Amino acid sequence: MSFVEKVVETIKNPKNAMKSIAEQPMIEEAVAIVGIYAVLSALAGYVQSYKVTYIYEGFENMPPSLPSVMAIFAVAGGLVGAFIVWLVGAGIIHLISMALGGEGKFYPQMMTVIGYSMVPMIFAGIITLVMLSMLEPMTITISRTNPMAVKELYNNPYIIASSIIGLIMQIWFSIILFFGIQSAHKLTPARSAIVAGIPLAVIVISFILSIWSRSIS
Repeated sequence: MSFVEKVVETIKNPKNAMKSIAEQPMIEEAVAIVGIYAVLSALAGYVQSYKVTYIYEGFENMPPSLPSVMAIFAVAGGLVGAFIVWLVGAGIIHLISMALGGEGKFYPQMMTVIGYSMVPMIFAGIITLVMLSMLEPMTITISRTNPMAVKELYNNPYIIASSIIGLIMQIWFSIILFFGIQSAHKLTPARSAIVAGIPLAVIVISFILSIWSRSIS
């Protein structure tokens, strides 16, 4: 199968796709998928940086160039962060799989499997970019009396919708990852579900905690 055919098959029939990918892993294809997601994340960071203006009151030592620096970090963070998550995430998932009796290889097998599992995150990146483009420009004033004013951003319906869709895409990612772990590490369905469920559990817990923290603020 060609690269595009593998991506389509990952969406339509992840079980068969992961079996094929695990048998003949192509690391450059995984890099391409993660790279696309990284570019989308960087664009989202850029759009948000000019849609949302932060004003710091009462912070005399705050450099005037801080907004520009934050925008640069948002773009760079999106580009680099995607690859860091891919590499570190693949390493952790591989080690846990090995601890449960897995027999797959980290490179290029698991790295490629994780890369293809991130296909749903491309859709999440596209949707986030669209949501941010629809966001009305807003100003958030951070002061000593209200240092957590940044939470106002996460009360915006577009940001909320983007977060919910991101969570749905994360569930999709975990489903594809489940089949990938089964194919790469030859684990039982139960053990594959445990490993694939770990990143999802982290995301869900973080999502719940963020909602809880906003509700008590």
